[in-house]
Amino acid sequence: LKRSIRERDHYICQLCSNLQSDEVFSVHHIDYNKKNCNPNNLIILCRRCHGKTNHNREYWTKYFQSKISLEV
Repeated sequence: LKRSIRERDHYICQLCSNLQSDEVFSVHHIDYNKKNCNPNNLIILCRRCHGKTNHNREYWTKYFQSKISLEV
Protein backbone atom coordinates (compact mmCIF):
# COMPACT_ATOMS: atom_id res chain seq x y z
CA LEU A 1 0.00 0.00 0.00
CA LYS A 2 2.75 2.47 0.93
CA ARG A 3 4.55 1.90 -2.35
CA SER A 4 1.34 2.41 -4.35
CA ILE A 5 0.70 5.73 -2.56
CA ARG A 6 4.27 6.87 -3.27
CA GLU A 7 3.86 5.89 -6.92
CA ARG A 8 0.48 7.64 -7.15
CA ASP A 9 2.03 10.82 -5.73
CA HIS A 10 5.01 10.45 -8.11
CA TYR A 11 7.45 10.35 -5.18
CA ILE A 12 6.82 14.07 -4.58
CA CYS A 13 6.12 15.57 -1.15
CA GLN A 14 2.54 16.81 -1.27
CA LEU A 15 3.38 19.90 0.78
CA CYS A 16 6.74 21.28 -0.41
CA SER A 17 6.97 19.42 -3.75
CA ASN A 18 10.43 17.99 -3.08
CA LEU A 19 11.27 14.83 -4.96
CA GLN A 20 12.07 11.71 -2.93
CA SER A 21 15.72 10.65 -3.25
CA ASP A 22 17.74 8.65 -0.71
CA GLU A 23 15.27 9.27 2.12
CA VAL A 24 11.97 7.40 1.74
CA PHE A 25 9.03 9.75 2.31
CA SER A 26 6.40 9.03 4.94
CA VAL A 27 2.84 8.03 4.10
CA HIS A 28 0.66 10.45 6.05
CA HIS A 29 -2.93 9.77 7.21
CA ILE A 30 -4.83 12.96 6.42
CA ASP A 31 -7.39 12.41 9.18
CA TYR A 32 -4.70 11.13 11.62
CA ASN A 33 -6.62 7.86 12.01
CA LYS A 34 -4.02 5.13 11.49
CA LYS A 35 -6.80 2.59 10.94
CA ASN A 36 -8.19 4.55 7.98
CA CYS A 37 -5.98 3.28 5.17
CA ASN A 38 -8.27 4.34 2.36
CA PRO A 39 -5.97 5.67 -0.41
CA ASN A 40 -8.01 8.90 -0.43
CA ASN A 41 -6.85 9.43 3.16
CA LEU A 42 -3.15 8.91 2.41
CA ILE A 43 -0.49 11.18 0.94
CA ILE A 44 3.30 11.26 1.06
CA LEU A 45 5.31 13.87 2.91
CA CYS A 46 9.03 14.41 3.38
CA ARG A 47 10.34 14.16 6.95
CA ARG A 48 10.41 17.94 7.44
CA CYS A 49 6.83 18.47 6.26
CA HIS A 50 5.57 15.41 8.12
CA GLY A 51 6.98 16.95 11.31
CA LYS A 52 5.12 20.20 10.62
CA THR A 53 1.81 18.37 10.44
CA ASN A 54 2.06 17.09 14.03
CA HIS A 55 0.90 20.50 15.27
CA ASN A 56 -2.41 22.18 14.49
CA ARG A 57 -3.90 18.94 13.20
CA GLU A 58 -7.32 20.41 12.47
CA TYR A 59 -5.74 22.92 10.06
CA TRP A 60 -3.69 20.25 8.26
CA THR A 61 -6.66 17.88 7.98
CA LYS A 62 -8.73 20.58 6.27
CA TYR A 63 -5.76 21.67 4.14
CA PHE A 64 -5.05 18.20 2.74
CA GLN A 65 -8.72 17.28 2.36
CA SER A 66 -9.27 20.37 0.24
CA LYS A 67 -6.14 19.61 -1.80
CA ILE A 68 -7.33 16.04 -2.46
CA SER A 69 -10.83 17.22 -3.44
CA LEU A 70 -9.33 19.63 -6.00
CA GLU A 71 -7.37 16.79 -7.63
CA VAL A 72 -10.45 14.58 -8.03
